[in-house]
Amino acid sequence: MEEAKEDIVTLIDEDGNKHDFTALDIIEVDNKEYALLLPAESENPDEEEVLVLRFENENLVMIEDETEFQRVVDYLEEMSEEE
Repeated sequence: MEEAKEDIVTLIDEDGNKHDFTALDIIEVDNKEYALLLPAESENPDEEEVLVLRFENENLVMIEDETEFQRVVDYLEEMSEEE
């Protein structure tokens, strides 16, 4: 039996520390792509907050605009209601 291979993304914070995340999904909202990431070392993934970052020029960046962030949250809530 094969194990599912997880996509691990390593992010470096402003202090140069590396943090590993499991890539849960990539979504598109308003013609922009976003990565949904979960800390890789999570002891209880059901209780962890998902990190949402936007793809920009092949990099992942924080969403600083509240309106943009709210559109992504609304999309995710809509998707979870459909499941």
